[in-house]
Amino acid sequence: MRKSKIIMTAALFLLVAPTIAYAAISMSLDKNMLDFRTMNPGETREVADQGDYHNQITCSSTNSRTWYVKAHMIRPFTSRQFTMPSEALKWMVVSVGDGKGTIYNNLHTQNPFSTMPSTIYTSSDLDNTGTEVKIQLRYVLAVPKNQVAGNYDAIIRLTMAETF
Repeated sequence: MRKSKIIMTAALFLLVAPTIAYAAISMSLDKNMLDFRTMNPGETREVADQGDYHNQITCSSTNSRTWYVKAHMIRPFTSRQFTMPSEALKWMVVSVGDGKGTIYNNLHTQNPFSTMPSTIYTSSDLDNTGTEVKIQLRYVLAVPKNQVAGNYDAIIRLTMAETF
């Protein structure tokens, strides 16, 4: 059976600068690498290296404005000239610590990555006063049955922005 080594690298994040003096918006990511190790074509694997989750996004804002976290795939899984569809990788929120906002599509629901940004979380008024909201994520990769073997990597971007 053919083997494909699937590695997703460099989950990036962007921040929107606050426009109010002395206010702050921040976002951090505790782990920025996903490693699915060696997989067979047609295999599905979930990554949760820290117990129930793989990585945690910590967000806070003191701007009293609604903010949101979005994710999208900047570059799909690629090995030489071969690519995998972005929908082969899915994210799911497994926990939101201290957050009172809205999780897109509920907890423990798999959501496919896309090349267009998808909302992960939208803050509530209680989240907009400096509370640290900790969003924990898991990832699931389903390698297509006809995928050519190779060392694949991809880039996803996590973005936190406020409404104006």
